[in-house]
Amino acid sequence: MMMKKTIVMMVSCLAVLTSAANAQDPTKSTDDAYSMGVYYSQRGFSMLPSIDGVDGSGAKISFLVPVSKGIDYVFLAGRDVYIRDLDIYVYDESNGLILKDRRSSSRAGVRFRSSYTGTVKVILHVARAQGLGAWSVIIGRRGGGPRIDPVAPGEAPAEASQP
Repeated sequence: MMMKKTIVMMVSCLAVLTSAANAQDPTKSTDDAYSMGVYYSQRGFSMLPSIDGVDGSGAKISFLVPVSKGIDYVFLAGRDVYIRDLDIYVYDESNGLILKDRRSSSRAGVRFRSSYTGTVKVILHVARAQGLGAWSVIIGRRGGGPRIDPVAPGEAPAEASQP
């Protein structure tokens, strides 16, 4: 009986240690997104601070980004080891799909030139994750235009300021 209790205690301790070792890593997801951004930085894009979070399979995170006509934009999504598949969708102000990245890969990224001045809604979909995983989206802009300050849908964007 004592041996059985000892084995149960050891297995419980191992489970606790394993779960502690499987903690999400937001720093890794941000580093991953910025490593993707190096390519675009070398092509004249200014990479802007990230939007980060921790979510599981099926989560959809949306945010609004002000855009200016004729300016190139890129949205890049990095992840930690627990995120298995990320997708990005970009919608215009009429809720029309501008572009998407639904490849079955752990990272996602889209690039487009805005045909109008206004806002786009960006949706990050955690298509597949192992439990909870950390994700990070960075935004790049090439060309002039106001500073980009992403906001949650339903919130009013801040007054645009020049960089």
